[in-house]
Amino acid sequence: MPRAKSDMVHSINEFAVTEIDGKVSGCASLYIYDTGLAEIRSLGIDPQSAVSGQGRQLVDHLLVKAKKLALNRVIVLTRVPDFFEKQRFTFCSKESLPEKVMKDCELCLRKENCDEVAMEYILKLSKSTEIPCKYVA
Repeated sequence: MPRAKSDMVHSINEFAVTEIDGKVSGCASLYIYDTGLAEIRSLGIDPQSAVSGQGRQLVDHLLVKAKKLALNRVIVLTRVPDFFEKQRFTFCSKESLPEKVMKDCELCLRKENCDEVAMEYILKLSKSTEIPCKYVA
């Protein structure tokens, strides 16, 4: 999804990157909505990178960050659900994400022909039951 330069500058602190030989080879961001819902966005890895596992490391890192912030749920809209299923995300409906729909989907050029699926990772099921996150340094 296209982003305005001002949006990227405003969001720069939300990003985590992977680096190989001093060059950024991957990135992802954790966007937190006012309601406390979080979204992993802008996940991308240099396709020429010979180092595998960078996407998983970025997702793990952002899930740890979300847990430290005491968030309950992290979502993604993706065209590669198999990757996120391997990270223990489950499918959910876009209708269960009004924050996302109001912020981005309504402005998207593809909103009538969207090819992304919604997925979620539940960090807290209740006050007594939590799903552990693996720490990534």
